Amino acid sequence: MSEKAASAYVNEFEGHLVGSVQVELTESVLDNFREHLLEAVQRTRPMGVIIDVSAVPFMDVQEFAQLRRILNMTALMGGRPILVGLQPGIVAALVEMDADVEGLETAISVEQAVRRLRVHEKEEAVPELEDTEDEEDMADADDANDAEQPQQVEQPEGQKDA
Repeated sequence: MSEKAASAYVNEFEGHLVGSVQVELTESVLDNFREHLLEAVQRTRPMGVIIDVSAVPFMDVQEFAQLRRILNMTALMGGRPILVGLQPGIVAALVEMDADVEGLETAISVEQAVRRLRVHEKEEAVPELEDTEDEEDMADADDANDAEQPQQVEQPEGQKDA
C-alpha cells in the first residue's frame, strides 16, 4: 500500500461518510484526500460528511484553508460537513493566526458528529409530520367549531323573538 493510500481513507458509516487523515498534512495528501472524498460523496450521496483530523499533529493556515475548501465542496454536493478532532494546540494556533473559522461545524469525536447528524436528520423529518398533523388538527378544530356554533335560522317576517 502506498504512503498516499495509507495516509487518508474514506469509509461509509450509517449513511454518512467518514474521511480520515492519519498523517501530517501536505498538499499531495490533501489533494489525494479531496479526490477520494468527493468521488465517495458523488457515489453515495451521504447526509453527512465527517472529516476526522484527530491524528494530524499540526496544521498551518494554508493547510487549514485547503481543508475548509474540501468541506465547502462536500457541502455543495449535498453533504453536511463536520470537522472532527482538531487538537487543542492546532485550535489555539489557528485562532491566533486569524484563520477563517466562521460557519465551520466541528465536533470533538466521530461519535459526537454522528449523534449530531442523527439529531439533524430527525429534525428535518419531524417538521413534515408536524405540518401534516397541524393541518389535520386545524381541520378537526374547524369541524368542531362548526358543530359547536349554533346555526342561525331565519324567522319568517312578522314574528317576534321570544
